[in-house]
Amino acid sequence: MVLSPRLQITQSQKLMMNPQMQQAIQLLQLTNVELNDMLAVEMEKNPFLAFDGEDMRGAPQTNKKDPPASQSSGDAPLRDSISSSELSADGQGEGGDYIAQLASQETSLSEHLMQQLRLTPLQGEDLRVANDLIGWLDDDGYLRDSDADLCDAMACDTPCLGRAIEALQQLEPVGIFARDLTDCLSLQLKNDGLWNPAYETLVGHLNVLARGELEELARLCAVSVDSLRDMLAVVQALNPRPAAAFDDSDQIIRAPDILVRPEASGWRAYLNEDTLPKVLVLERDWEEMAERKMTDKEKAFLKSNVQSARWLRKATQQRAATMLRVARAVVERQQGFFTQGMEALEPMVLRDIADGLEVHESTVSRVVSSKLVQTPSGLLSLKDLFSVGLSRETPGGNEKTASAASIKARLARLIGAEPPEATLSDDALVQIFAEDGIVIARRTIAKYRKALNIGSSAARRRAAKLRRP
Repeated sequence: MVLSPRLQITQSQKLMMNPQMQQAIQLLQLTNVELNDMLAVEMEKNPFLAFDGEDMRGAPQTNKKDPPASQSSGDAPLRDSISSSELSADGQGEGGDYIAQLASQETSLSEHLMQQLRLTPLQGEDLRVANDLIGWLDDDGYLRDSDADLCDAMACDTPCLGRAIEALQQLEPVGIFARDLTDCLSLQLKNDGLWNPAYETLVGHLNVLARGELEELARLCAVSVDSLRDMLAVVQALNPRPAAAFDDSDQIIRAPDILVRPEASGWRAYLNEDTLPKVLVLERDWEEMAERKMTDKEKAFLKSNVQSARWLRKATQQRAATMLRVARAVVERQQGFFTQGMEALEPMVLRDIADGLEVHESTVSRVVSSKLVQTPSGLLSLKDLFSVGLSRETPGGNEKTASAASIKARLARLIGAEPPEATLSDDALVQIFAEDGIVIARRTIAKYRKALNIGSSAARRRAAKLRRP
């Protein structure tokens, strides 16, 4: 058989995205803060683009005598955005929380330690090593690496390392630069003037404490059980994570994209106009430049820039409209959550919103993935208001669903309210939910409990024994 080249025509369907479509998708995923940063870069490159509202030469002129088409002259304005100050003025105490949060950001742990380090008598090589050791702290504030590894990494000898660590352990917060939990508790007890052989034995036998063997621990410490309980109360008041007060990795430190407030018809979502960028196209500048004499290349460059600015304005407006539609659809379905809290969160998945708005599921996903919403419970990700559902039966025999998030919230409340002498087992929790028509497996209860960082009933009983009756 002889192979020979030939021409062949085939027909197929492919999804092709031009650069503008790709950028539109990117804009939809950005937060307001990220969008402002991106626009700032674009404004530096494009002479016809403005977004800070200071230059209104390109803003369209409207006839102030005529009301907007969306309302009659006797109606209140239909608004899509409000400011955080307006939300606070409406009686929403949580409205400006993120501003206070931003303003109250304290210095980092490294800066805090360096400020104190300058006041110590350390000098020369000791000061250099101490300064370098600050970068070796873990998230808890411990210095867990061995002396040999630290000496090798910083090219110093053991005595120098010892002097540096000794000085660093005198800094605030107390317990910082401890080598382990026992060392951390010991440093705090010494600082409080409570260090004695009994406490030394107690912190040296934390494994016995973890097992809840109070009688054995009291014997080792040579104290009575009642005295041991007093000692335990002191130890439990200590801070096992000295760096926790400076740990802002889980804190939300940016403004919300969506604000929600109660109205006569229920809770309603608005765009946060404090961070929502306003893109302007300087049309008059383009008209003036277009009348000047210039080469075809220069005119093509300017025309490309003004077209890019017009498209960017349209794309940001479309982004805001899509984000508002999705946010309002979510809030409309979750009215119970805003009124009663997480236990009233209705089951809802991305497809529910997508079908209601007649958009693709991926569009909803891009909108909710990184947007923050201000709720009565504080700042949440818009995605947190989505949750899968579990079947339940109502007293009338009709089947309904409860969201997994609401079940977790109720689980945390039930365990938080349990009496110390009668902790609820996973089987007992299954029965409590079953009485309300929620059929949930024991392994699911255990999975949710672990996700909430709640120990087993046995672990909670041991913890209850350690607390003073």
